[in-house]
Amino acid sequence: MDKKQDFCSWWCHRAWIKFSLCITGVVSVAILMYWNEWSTPIKVLAAIGALVPIHVVEEWVFPGGFHYQYNVFAFRSDQPDRYPMCRLSDTITNLLATFLYVILALWYVLNGSEVPASVILMTIGFCILEVVIHSYFGIAAWLRFCSVGKTTIYGPGSITAYLGFGVFGTILCYSLADYTITSSDWLWAAVELVTMLVCVVVLPEQFVKNRNTRFIFPSAGYYERFIK
Repeated sequence: MDKKQDFCSWWCHRAWIKFSLCITGVVSVAILMYWNEWSTPIKVLAAIGALVPIHVVEEWVFPGGFHYQYNVFAFRSDQPDRYPMCRLSDTITNLLATFLYVILALWYVLNGSEVPASVILMTIGFCILEVVIHSYFGIAAWLRFCSVGKTTIYGPGSITAYLGFGVFGTILCYSLADYTITSSDWLWAAVELVTMLVCVVVLPEQFVKNRNTRFIFPSAGYYERFIK
């Protein structure tokens, strides 16, 4: 194994999570420092960027196992530890999501402009998707494992999906009271959301997925107790 492979393995294990949590810390401090200067939409965009790494900690570490529910319940994979989602693809996806929202917030701060209605609608759609997807995985997991002791619809990432993305999406809905929403706003929001999902989720996974990848997840995390 060469040095490049060594670095990739190290980076995609836990190092990238520690790096992203540093971004969370910096962004969180910035939100508090400029609380009175930044508009609510800007604060929420920045907060979502800060939330993604925390969401990842729940999905990957405490309790971990998001890849299992994603690969099994979304794709019925026979290799849930690596296909189609592997450590490399999910690392890319979550870092892109983090950078996207931090850069969006920074863009509107530096330009002194309001966040467009379409961006708010796009972000609301993203938050709704997070809640819906985690709800689906939780229900699917309960249906599969209720006979072996699973009593809730919890799945790795559910808490931060509901209390994080769910709450931020709700706040953005209230902030729309200050906007006049047009049909073009809805159209652009749809285009922006689809573009984001394709670039952040679909393309990284399509380019990286490999049944023989070495970027496997070492454990099913939360689901270990049910699949033994």
